[in-house]
Amino acid sequence: MKKHLFSLILLFIFSSLNAQNLNLGVKFQKTHSLYWENGLSVQYSFKSFKPDQFYIGVDYVTSRLGSAISSNALKQDNMVASLAWHFRKNKSFRIITKLNLGIFKADLEEEIFSELPSGTTIIAPELGVSYDFKNYPIKLNLGLGFNANITNGGQSPGTQQPLFYHLSIFYKLPTKKETDEK
Repeated sequence: MKKHLFSLILLFIFSSLNAQNLNLGVKFQKTHSLYWENGLSVQYSFKSFKPDQFYIGVDYVTSRLGSAISSNALKQDNMVASLAWHFRKNKSFRIITKLNLGIFKADLEEEIFSELPSGTTIIAPELGVSYDFKNYPIKLNLGLGFNANITNGGQSPGTQQPLFYHLSIFYKLPTKKETDEK
């Protein structure tokens, strides 16, 4: 997992060189009727293709920073790449459609559970809203998603439930144009 986090940091550094909009934030995600999973989120759009409408992103959320902090909840990790479309360009309140692709891994910890599936591929469409504070470099995203079960029957980890919702709070890093104007 450290390798994935390092890759996320490298992606963030190199993407900032060519991004129109670069947002770095925290994500608070709740799996319906189960765990809180919290983590980091990065999203950006390119100035050469649908700036501030088409975003690509990377999220890492884990129950290690949520429900598993102070309980015996299973430690599970989600590493997700996403493609998103933000409607209503140049408006504060926007509707978002998103497709998440990634991996899910549960740390079952005990040897007795070694035969149970502990990981799967994530394909999750999502619908959400965003509010962009015009006078502050803050953006809020609320989303509702559905984890599609693409594994054979009985091969998906039992703690990956289909419905999830989240709140992401982003800090919008200044673009080159904004820093040149100051």
